Amino acid sequence: MRSLLCFLAITILALSSCDSQNRKTKVPQGDKISLVGKWHRFTMANGYTEFDIDSEYVVFYNQKVGRFKLPYKIENDSLKYLTNQYAAKVTNYGDSIFLAGNDSTTATLYRFKESNIPFNFIPEEKDSIAFASYQKGFDIRLVSEFRKAGMAISDPMKNPDDTEFQQLLKKKNH
Repeated sequence: MRSLLCFLAITILALSSCDSQNRKTKVPQGDKISLVGKWHRFTMANGYTEFDIDSEYVVFYNQKVGRFKLPYKIENDSLKYLTNQYAAKVTNYGDSIFLAGNDSTTATLYRFKESNIPFNFIPEEKDSIAFASYQKGFDIRLVSEFRKAGMAISDPMKNPDDTEFQQLLKKKNH
């Protein structure tokens, strides 16, 4: 009888520890989702994008479309743009968020891990010193993401015409 109780206790502990690992992967959402912070993502279709999200605006920048600033709100478990029909269900994983859009698109945004993020904001003035500094760091992070995806970029500054990065940029107007 004693060994049966011991076996039962061990089984309950083992099952509860397995369940707690599953709960660790998804952060409880609670009543309020916060997307505030600096995020980034990479896709083959759109390239590398960085996001600076405050309590009112999603500001994003990538090599194809440049800089956009859109007002948003969080309603229940969804992000909704105020000037656009796009809305997305948000799943928060702590260091990343998964967005399932109402247009059948999905996106995973990853929080910057560095405590000192290389930009304080994404400047609008393209001829400013702050923008030039941001752009230099952006280019370095962009090339790094392309390399992680398995694309060889030898030196985009020396021979920009034959890189896959440049081919992606050419798709901008198509």
